[in-house]
Amino acid sequence: MQAVIEIYNLHGSRLKANHTMFLLDTLREIAVHSHKANGDSQLRLKLQKLQMLTQLPDPPFLRLENESYLAYLTILQNLPLDKPDLSDVVDFENRLVELCKDVLQVYLDTASNSAQSKNSQKQHNWVIPLGSSRRRELAARAPLVVATLKAISGLTDSSFEKYLRQFFPLLASLISCEHGSGEVQIALSDMFGSWIGPILLRSVC
Repeated sequence: MQAVIEIYNLHGSRLKANHTMFLLDTLREIAVHSHKANGDSQLRLKLQKLQMLTQLPDPPFLRLENESYLAYLTILQNLPLDKPDLSDVVDFENRLVELCKDVLQVYLDTASNSAQSKNSQKQHNWVIPLGSSRRRELAARAPLVVATLKAISGLTDSSFEKYLRQFFPLLASLISCEHGSGEVQIALSDMFGSWIGPILLRSVC
């Protein structure tokens, strides 16, 4: 991942379109693979057993996932300015929208697992506090989600309204889901106050 970032930062202006897209796709593949590995309970169990025997540190799947997605997001946002000639070949906006939807959905899936656990506890009338590992994971994902919300807010007015129908269910779910920190709620509040609220008011008027 670090190599991809350094290659783009040092040689991005001289890269051809297919090479640039290869770097972008590589970052995305690293993020997707890390997410799958982090969510594979059998693999995690095997790694935990291996750690007990070897004293090796825990593989940083979550950090790698977050950093890869953030690098991909950052490059996608900068490409229209860095290499405007690529806009005829690559649909930057569509890639950005799909990435933002994926990041928000992963965060919601993480939070919904917590909610499901709480619901099952209620059925048995047990009061068990939410696991600290789940809270830490939500807190670790929060900066990427905040960056994603800012990227959505950075769309042009027409693009924001065009994709709002796709984003709104995810944004609405973020309001009520479990959070590991207050960062996401603050970013959401800013987005609804600055963008979504005025759009809804215009539609009513």
